Amino acid sequence: MSTNRFYITTPIYYVNDVPHVGHAYTTIIADTLARYHRLRGEDVLFVTGTDENSQKNLQAMEKAGETDLEMYLDRMAGAWEATWDGMGLTFDDFIRTTEQRHIVGVERFWNAVLQSGDLEKRTYEGLYCVGCEGFKIASDLNEEGRCPLHPNKDIDTVQEENWFFKLTNYIEPLRKYIQDHPDFIQPASRKNEILGYIDVVEKEKLDVSVSRETKKLSVGIPVPNDPDQRIYVWFDALLNYMTAVGYGMDEMLFQKFWPVDLHLVGKDIIKFHCALWPAMIMSAAKHDPSLRFEDGSAKLPRHVFAHGFFTKEGQKISKSLGNAVSPSQAAQEVGMDALRYYLLREVTLGEDGDFSSERLMDRYNNDLGNTLGNLLQRTVAMSRKYFDGKVPECDAVLAGTETTDNWLGSKGVEDLSEGIANAYGINFRPDLALAAIWSGMGGANNAGLFHANKYIEDTQPFKLAKTDLAATGRVLYALLESLRWYAWFLTPVMPKTAEKMFTALGLDPDEEYAKGWGKALTWGQLPQGSTLPEPVPMFPRREKESE
Repeated sequence: MSTNRFYITTPIYYVNDVPHVGHAYTTIIADTLARYHRLRGEDVLFVTGTDENSQKNLQAMEKAGETDLEMYLDRMAGAWEATWDGMGLTFDDFIRTTEQRHIVGVERFWNAVLQSGDLEKRTYEGLYCVGCEGFKIASDLNEEGRCPLHPNKDIDTVQEENWFFKLTNYIEPLRKYIQDHPDFIQPASRKNEILGYIDVVEKEKLDVSVSRETKKLSVGIPVPNDPDQRIYVWFDALLNYMTAVGYGMDEMLFQKFWPVDLHLVGKDIIKFHCALWPAMIMSAAKHDPSLRFEDGSAKLPRHVFAHGFFTKEGQKISKSLGNAVSPSQAAQEVGMDALRYYLLREVTLGEDGDFSSERLMDRYNNDLGNTLGNLLQRTVAMSRKYFDGKVPECDAVLAGTETTDNWLGSKGVEDLSEGIANAYGINFRPDLALAAIWSGMGGANNAGLFHANKYIEDTQPFKLAKTDLAATGRVLYALLESLRWYAWFLTPVMPKTAEKMFTALGLDPDEEYAKGWGKALTWGQLPQGSTLPEPVPMFPRREKESE
């Protein structure tokens, strides 16, 4: 298996509605991390898609007054893919669970689990939430006897014959995997939630229904050799992560990219990804060698990161409330890069977040306009004024070592680079990377954008130029070169902005990116004496329209 590769997934989304900003948040995080790993020269596979074998989709079709399910699914899946394309997201594959490649992989996996002895047909009676498409026990419900995630939907009492996956056979292997891989579940605060769920599974002997009777679930993939049953949504849907990389169809591709490096999911589906999913793989691996390492252990996901829920102005985003925020419409207000910045900077990854038009505008005007845009425009304008429209010529090393209390020069941005690389690459935390770019690393590193602006105030090149032009050149070169580094740091989150920054520094973005992350982030590469274009405001001030 190549170590110079990175495979990342989003959840596959139901097509019972169009995307809202919560869906965009997950997908933008994935896009950001994929972009970062590409900058490192890695072979990246970024997969998203749609979950189409769901009763929810059938109900949505009927509510829309349509009668042709295939046409409905094609139209809605097309709308999702077009939305992500329109947002400039760099996904490499868009998987649909109605595709033949998926069906083939699901059937192969089902048969492997069947051979392992972990599938059993039983008569079942229990509680079922259509919203979650999941079976419930009494302790899962709120005081009103409803699902906390779907309090407006009735809980159904279901009695039917289903195929069950023997999750209880994997209690100890799951606990051991979680214990031996402390970074498997992220954020770490979610680990106890999963261990608690596993405890409940053991105590209540909760094996998992993985099929429904065809007469009650008319959509989905038929159970192999049992046409009266349809494979239940989670057992089917989770497998998209494998079928998208060739499981059952392209063994070479599958061996290259599996196991997955990172699943990004919402916190409401973490137990399926951190308990059911690894147990399913452990089971299938007994009879499918493509799912095993050479030592015989199952190829399980390396990391699952669960983010929180999104609200709008403090209220849960939902179709029924009519308060869903279209990511495309939100971007029209401030631009796609600014929206990406706001979503990733405003919310601590792993916690709940709120979409606020007022906060979006504040971030745009203050963080992007006053801090980043103003720094670039002032630095370029002064360099052009005092050095004939060009990058100052000076001792670049010396320029990087002249510091103030508020600015640590080249050593500062070099240390910052390491911290940002860890935030993007090891911790999967674009929010921490952005905080560092603006404010430094935990206050110990005075090398962020705020500090660069303070460096201008400390050194006052607009006054210094009257008495010491050489010193002015060193100050401005240090700032210009740091802006080149900031553009690299921002590329994963704000790719168009980074390109504009390179252009403003007189650089060709394609030539700059051809260097790669490691080679480019060496101090002193901004060509001295090169022409600086006249600066153009990147983030002209905007005012929020009155209600």
